[in-house]
Amino acid sequence: MEQLIPSLEVFLVGLAPAFRQEVHALFSQMVGAWIVCLGRRTISRVWETTGQAEQRNHAAAFRLFSQAVWNWDEVCRLLFIHSVAALVPGTRVWLVVDDTLCHKRGAKVAFGGIFLDAVLSSKRHKIFRFANNWVLLGVVVELSCRPNRYFCLPILWRVYEKQGSKSKKEHRTKSQLAAEMIAVVAGWFPELHFLVVADSAYIGKHLLRQRPANVDALGPICWKAALYQAVTEPVRGRRHGERLPTPAALLADDQQWPAQTMTIPFKSGCQRVLEVKVIPGVSWYTVVGSAAVQVVLVRDPKGEWRNEALVCTDVTLTAEEVITGYCRRWSVEVAFCDAKQLLGFHDAQVWCAASVQRAAPMAWFVGSLIVCWYAQAGQDGEQAQRQRPWYKKKETPTFADMLAACRVQLWSHWLNAESDSAADHAEKLSWLLEYVATST
Repeated sequence: MEQLIPSLEVFLVGLAPAFRQEVHALFSQMVGAWIVCLGRRTISRVWETTGQAEQRNHAAAFRLFSQAVWNWDEVCRLLFIHSVAALVPGTRVWLVVDDTLCHKRGAKVAFGGIFLDAVLSSKRHKIFRFANNWVLLGVVVELSCRPNRYFCLPILWRVYEKQGSKSKKEHRTKSQLAAEMIAVVAGWFPELHFLVVADSAYIGKHLLRQRPANVDALGPICWKAALYQAVTEPVRGRRHGERLPTPAALLADDQQWPAQTMTIPFKSGCQRVLEVKVIPGVSWYTVVGSAAVQVVLVRDPKGEWRNEALVCTDVTLTAEEVITGYCRRWSVEVAFCDAKQLLGFHDAQVWCAASVQRAAPMAWFVGSLIVCWYAQAGQDGEQAQRQRPWYKKKETPTFADMLAACRVQLWSHWLNAESDSAADHAEKLSWLLEYVATST
């Protein structure tokens, strides 16, 4: 299957400056094949999907990841330009950062290590896996075709490596890798204001204190954090004001710090009555330094939701914007699930450093590409739905629906090419039947 539909080819043509001409052509073929591939997305299976396995040696596909000269940062910068212009209104851009594992086998796999698998683990039972540990930065977008949820588009990623024999200065922690990626994106678009949402593993000094001027952060704060009153003009010997109670004590003290009852509307369409305390003008000195932040404490009077303590470096945001903004973080978990279950994030069997850094993230890139394509062109074309009449309350479109629509439009365009003779059409159909029959 070699032909791309014009609406998808527009996106890939825009990435041409990041490649040499022949590398770009091969990359485009592999992207199209990655989308329609059936079975495990190993490099050889994706190459087989291009339909060139009989005419051309499969080593070209492996060299695309191991030897060709290109890098994901430049490719994703070009895609990000396209996605921001089309999907993000205004100058405020929401980003989300998190990490996940890509399961691997083999002692020689570059950057491999034994890591805690948070997905398989529980509070009582911890599961460790040999894997590559990836830190991802994504942009959170809203789509008019699915207004009741957020979508995360992965745009940058770094593979984390354990310290091993490296010195402390040479080693990069996951929070440092996240801060470096945020600085890269902020440098791409200095005129935009970025709001980064992260969990407690990343809300620390690397992200908060060393962030660029056009970046703010939002996420959980430790319940025992040492808080102080902020001062307008910090000087030597007076970097902060008087000590404040911890977030846990602030939430418990309703006399000195009364809560405000608020009805918060969420993206899913539901509303929730919550008790909210906003503590402005706070200095979290050990992490942020002297700069003022706001702390938002949230309590569910029904006791169904856990209490939350959130810190935000953008003091202009309202309490509702902070609470609903933090909910955007969940979109990255959905993106991880989609990449692993639908796009073969674990499947590429590579081991050298260059291939490891390029092969697995192809699933993230293809996922971002499909969402951008569907939002701008794909939703107007042919759709594909599984026949499940017992599933009566399914929200559409999901990412699986977008992927299915892209597949059916690619297959239809390839099979119904006007230049094909009857013999060519029969040959294509024969190849397709054999391909489907051999998928696992």
